[in-house]
Amino acid sequence: MDKSRIVTYVEASFLAPLLAKDTITDISWNGEALFYEDRAQGRKKAKIPVTNMQVGDFLRQISNYAEAQFTYLNPILDVSFGRYRLNADFFSIVRMRDEKAFSFCLRIGHPGSVVGEDPDFFPGKTKRLLFEALSRRETIVIAGETGSGKTELQKYLLMNLPSATRVIAIDNVEELELCREEEGTLDFTSWHVDDRNPRASFSALIQNALRNNPDYLLVAEIRGEEMYAALQALMSGNPMITTTHAASMALIPHRLARLAQTGGTNLVYEDLLGDINKHVSLLVYLKKETKNNRVHRYIQEIGRLLPSGEIITLFSLKHAQEEL
Repeated sequence: MDKSRIVTYVEASFLAPLLAKDTITDISWNGEALFYEDRAQGRKKAKIPVTNMQVGDFLRQISNYAEAQFTYLNPILDVSFGRYRLNADFFSIVRMRDEKAFSFCLRIGHPGSVVGEDPDFFPGKTKRLLFEALSRRETIVIAGETGSGKTELQKYLLMNLPSATRVIAIDNVEELELCREEEGTLDFTSWHVDDRNPRASFSALIQNALRNNPDYLLVAEIRGEEMYAALQALMSGNPMITTTHAASMALIPHRLARLAQTGGTNLVYEDLLGDINKHVSLLVYLKKETKNNRVHRYIQEIGRLLPSGEIITLFSLKHAQEEL
């Protein structure tokens, strides 16, 4: 796959006006209209005229450059290139007003991290708690809904690791690599996942990372069976910073255990949960809400996970507000 060719093609396409704005993080086509997610203003409808036929041609060209099947029999295209990740759906499975249509969602990575300059993101003592965890090389799991700032916080923590820390980042886009400091004070290596190659899957790269003596592993997002490989890394004494989706801070360990269980037919949920309780240190839960047509993201809770499974709340925005 020629990733640079795909990047050039996408950035010269009908999406160019949106890609030129550094506050846009996601662009989607629902079958009849383009929408985008602005970091400050939330989701908006784009004023770019485009047809479903144009979108189909656009997606087919990307699949050709990516050497990936995108047909009736292979109706889902999931490909990463540069700072972009595209998930697209063929018209055999998409309907808009009872008509066949294409759909896609394009995730856009940006250099640096925006949360460091956001006055709302780190309430109370949250920043101090996170920096202390980094200094102790604790495992940190960040959770929250889509768009709550999980990756941005992960990037911010990476940017604030102590000098000469050896970091291996595992991602399927270049988003984590985009925030590395120009001075190169970290011993930083970025590995990119190739879902078509079993030897370059998330799980395979996590296992290989253990042979490279990292101080920290950064796994972009835990979504499936790679959690079992991540758990093996944690049990080997390799701390990690990663993100996942969970409905609350209390449910993060259970979510991780269920994901790890998909790594093998003989894995027992209770055993996996016990291992997670013993080897995951800090839980961070993020929140996103819209007020006065602006999106606000912030740390809602930070907790310490004990081997018993109990979570000690180190910070709760609700409690902090009640004390004021």
